[in-house]
Amino acid sequence: MNAPGLDHKTFDDFKTTGKLPSPSGVALRIVELTRKDDVSLPELARVVQADPALSGRLVKFSNSALAGSRRPIVAVVDAIRLLGIGTVRQLALGFSVLAGSRKGTARRFDHDRFWSCSLATGIAANALCLRTRTAQGDEAFTCGLLAGIGRLALATLYPEQYDGEAGVDMAPAALRAQERERFGADHAELCSAMLEDWMLPRLFVNAVYHHEDPAGGHLLDGSREATLTWLLHLASRIGEWCIVDDVLRRPMLGDLVFLAAKIGVDAETIAEVCDQVVVEWRDWGRLLEVRTQDVPAFAEITRIVEQAAAAAAPVTAAVAASAPSPERVALDPLPGGTSALRVLVADDESAGRTQLGQLLTAEDYQVTLASDGQQALQLAIRERPHIIVADWLMPEMDGLNLCRALRETAEGRHIYFVLLSDHAKDDSVVAAFEAGVDDFVAKPFSPKVIVARLKAGQRVVRLEEEAAQDARNLRRFATEYAVANRRLRQAALTDSLTGLPNRRYAMERLEQDWAAATRNQRALTVMMIDVDRFKTVNDTYGHEAGDVVLRQVAGALRKAARTEDVICRIGGEEFLVISPDTGLQPGVKVAERFRAAVEALAFSAASVRYTITVSIGVAERGPSQARQDALVKAADEALYRAKRAGGNRVEAAIPA
Repeated sequence: MNAPGLDHKTFDDFKTTGKLPSPSGVALRIVELTRKDDVSLPELARVVQADPALSGRLVKFSNSALAGSRRPIVAVVDAIRLLGIGTVRQLALGFSVLAGSRKGTARRFDHDRFWSCSLATGIAANALCLRTRTAQGDEAFTCGLLAGIGRLALATLYPEQYDGEAGVDMAPAALRAQERERFGADHAELCSAMLEDWMLPRLFVNAVYHHEDPAGGHLLDGSREATLTWLLHLASRIGEWCIVDDVLRRPMLGDLVFLAAKIGVDAETIAEVCDQVVVEWRDWGRLLEVRTQDVPAFAEITRIVEQAAAAAAPVTAAVAASAPSPERVALDPLPGGTSALRVLVADDESAGRTQLGQLLTAEDYQVTLASDGQQALQLAIRERPHIIVADWLMPEMDGLNLCRALRETAEGRHIYFVLLSDHAKDDSVVAAFEAGVDDFVAKPFSPKVIVARLKAGQRVVRLEEEAAQDARNLRRFATEYAVANRRLRQAALTDSLTGLPNRRYAMERLEQDWAAATRNQRALTVMMIDVDRFKTVNDTYGHEAGDVVLRQVAGALRKAARTEDVICRIGGEEFLVISPDTGLQPGVKVAERFRAAVEALAFSAASVRYTITVSIGVAERGPSQARQDALVKAADEALYRAKRAGGNRVEAAIPA
């Protein structure tokens, strides 16, 4: 099956040009080997070792936080055993395509920027999957790394016509329509076709196809495909977060928080993810020779955003000094309930300090006086004033050093600082603002001027308070949104009658466990359970009695289950049990325990006591089964034999 919208012939025509980004010979040999059911780890390790760079990267990946390994890996064969054959195939593809496509002839396509963003996207996708358990993190890493490969492919096929910057500000649908008109295919179609050709899981191929515009994909809300698509969309935004300039990074904060909430990740967690991604991005960038850069911590950028209004204070003060005064706004309440602005006046001249204090008190400010810079610093940290008015020349610590000291503290970063000085030369003014001063007033000053300047500062303080409150509201709302999304997803995956996971969850979970069992060559068993003669219960005693039976059967199965067993109600009186790392014979024993637990239950209706039994079919994943559907079918056939034999029994599937 090819990618949506791209027919086989078109993709084959692209392939025959020989220009598509492609894996190396070693990577292709790995793909060929991993298609065989009987490939051995030593055989695969020998092929990997033919590429020393690939060997080192796989060993590093197995030892990194990305793979979650707790023990050091040295040998390639041990790395393959830990990661699994499927993961090695995908990582080999990703690393190989990156190494072979660093440069190109497309003049308007920035290859360095593309791979830098792609690497950060892959790391982010892995980190998000590890926290949300949406899918295997290693698979997400490769898909995130290659999610933009369609753009690179078009730039390689059409180096003169493709303009990597043209679509930056275009909506995804408009850009793709333009690409189809010019090139006969769009980058999303081409990317999906390439990933499918390289044998990446279909779930990820579909998620990559829709990840630029998840809302336009019309995916089923709460489904695993929709969650993974939104996750890759968020990962791509984190990738952009890493590569953009600081001034562009700040407006992205709210977008990242809301997108995280969309997949049930709260604001604190997305901050941790972003910081983790930056560290690993720079680490992997050195290893893969991909360009990276320094990125401030998420919390630091948040603080900068909250202080955005204060950062613009010098300009705001000049414009606002002649503007009418705004309404007084609610600020941090003071002891006693007053909300007047707190102003700290620091001046070593007693007369000037007292005069200014009286002037500001008459303007309804709550004023505190300090006789030198050192005392002002102590009072500022303790009293947390909104505004400080300080003379430049003071003993112990002058006004400029007071400002510098405050800007080094968490409390002092938010204080609006007005510096008074009789040195009004340009160099003095520049030095003051470079030290972090918000406003500069030359002495001697007019009382009207100083009051007007403080009112301008009051407006800046108000804006900063509002920005901080908006940020707090945003974090609170995003957290509530994330919790609500988690609850909705939980409700969408839970059977309301029994409280067990429902059919939708069962199919998604089985797909994950199937992929893990295939990758790690581990056993996987499923059981199909059916309540015997359930229709008779409904017909004889009514549907309410039937509901009681289903709830108590679910409770008995839950009590008899092992920790690793996943029990789901998949419809009517049918249950599905998924048992990872369990072979057929151990699975039969567990099934017999389930059967006995249900048989021991006692039911009564209309003064009649009766017994409920179940029939169970057990099947183990086998080499002839291409998909998990075949495993469920085998268990269902075994269940049918148990029912035909009279019920209340366990039947194992006949190996193919």
